[in-house]
Amino acid sequence: MLDVEHKKFLKYPSEFLFDVMSDVNSYSKFIPGCNSSKIISSSDDKFIAKLKLQYLLMSGEFISEVYCDKKNLIIISKGIEGPFHSLMNKWKFKEEGDGSIVKLNISIDLENKIFERILKKNIDKILSQIILSFEERIDLIY
Repeated sequence: MLDVEHKKFLKYPSEFLFDVMSDVNSYSKFIPGCNSSKIISSSDDKFIAKLKLQYLLMSGEFISEVYCDKKNLIIISKGIEGPFHSLMNKWKFKEEGDGSIVKLNISIDLENKIFERILKKNIDKILSQIILSFEERIDLIY
């Protein structure tokens, strides 16, 4: 089991960050290792998303149920199918000064414990790359 919290200050309004980070259909355009991303069904405040990811020798496809609470600026993603026993991501956005604090919590229990150990050793680097990818994407469209 891997539990991680990552925080970063970004120079953008929280609502804008929320909108960009909840746009799963565009992930494969800018997130390294994300080969495919699409919403396969949706309703008012939730959707089902399918992602194909690759990191080093690890690759996999998974489906998540994603809840988007725009009022409280929270995105919660629960894995429902994939190479894991459990998967939960929570993004929280909070206005601060001339920007926002983005907080990401990840809890994952992979079926393959070797891959989980590799992930544990590299998680900070991976999360930093993902956040940087979002920053670069935001710089392009803001």
